[in-house]
Amino acid sequence: MMRFPFQGKELIMDRKLIDAYIACGPRLRQAVAGLSREDLTARPGPGQWSILELVLHLTDSDSISIDRMKRMLTEDNPSLLYADETAYVDRLCSHEQSLEDALTLFEVGRRQFARVLRHLPEAAFARRGTHNRRGAITVADMVEDYVEHVDHHLKFLHEKRARLGKPVTTRN
Repeated sequence: MMRFPFQGKELIMDRKLIDAYIACGPRLRQAVAGLSREDLTARPGPGQWSILELVLHLTDSDSISIDRMKRMLTEDNPSLLYADETAYVDRLCSHEQSLEDALTLFEVGRRQFARVLRHLPEAAFARRGTHNRRGAITVADMVEDYVEHVDHHLKFLHEKRARLGKPVTTRN
């Protein structure tokens, strides 16, 4: 008896993406290594996020993405609602949060959910949800998007570090 009621054997997602998905945690941790609390909370300009806010955004976004993927795997075409990332940063006391806790939550969340991803049959990656702004999206799309999401924000993080005079010595 199959554990998951999914059909099909065609390749839907390159499983190497799961390794990249997990690797984002250590890459993020490395990117913030050696920064002081002052460095972490410095805003480069009006309306721009600090490094801590950027890390918290990635952690919040990841918690949301994992919930979405779980629902896509267990429900038929669930509704996936937009989350206002700016409101999260502005209203959830970002500069009072712990960098270490955020990094740990990010890393553990990805490691734990990667265990699920590694054991799914290929057809499970074609499971869909409907985002109220983006439309239809698959589990495979989500995994790829959330690897790219970290890559996108690491570029900004490196720029912020450089402006602080503390560039990352080993590029992610």
